[in-house]
Amino acid sequence: MSDLGIVRSIFILLLGAIAFFLQPFGLPAAAAALLGSTSAALTIVAEIRLRQISLKRLIGAAIGSTLGIFAAFLIALVAGRVAPGVNSSTLLFIEVSILALMAYVGLVIGAVKGDMLNLGALGGLIGGEKNSRPVFNILDTSVIIDGRIADIAETGFIEATLAIPQFVLREL
Repeated sequence: MSDLGIVRSIFILLLGAIAFFLQPFGLPAAAAALLGSTSAALTIVAEIRLRQISLKRLIGAAIGSTLGIFAAFLIALVAGRVAPGVNSSTLLFIEVSILALMAYVGLVIGAVKGDMLNLGALGGLIGGEKNSRPVFNILDTSVIIDGRIADIAETGFIEATLAIPQFVLREL
């Protein structure tokens, strides 16, 4: 078992033990321990899924969710003032429902639109993800004949792959 697996197992046992002793929601000790362990396991599943998401999508989802929560707060302020005679539990349910809806919608839309983010515009503040496509520098006949490209390539200054088209080779 890896170190991360051991830490995850300890996390599940720890949250189960905490719930066992605190007995949230007035549950019996065994049911509370099961609830704690289950919530820890769900947290680990979410963590594993979040590792597979690109940084752009993760940032987009966080921004979208934050904007959704802010919009829900503004809507709840208006709803509280427009309907002062409504039962308080009904109003609370409406406010929590709007909060959940707006946070979810913001999260989903932000994650989808997150691919449009340009992390390079932040000046390298956030490490951009590696480009999965190889970069090629295509060489022309004059560059090869000149001979300086060999010296430049030896210095390691060029990070891209040097490519010579077939027609250039035939010309040489």
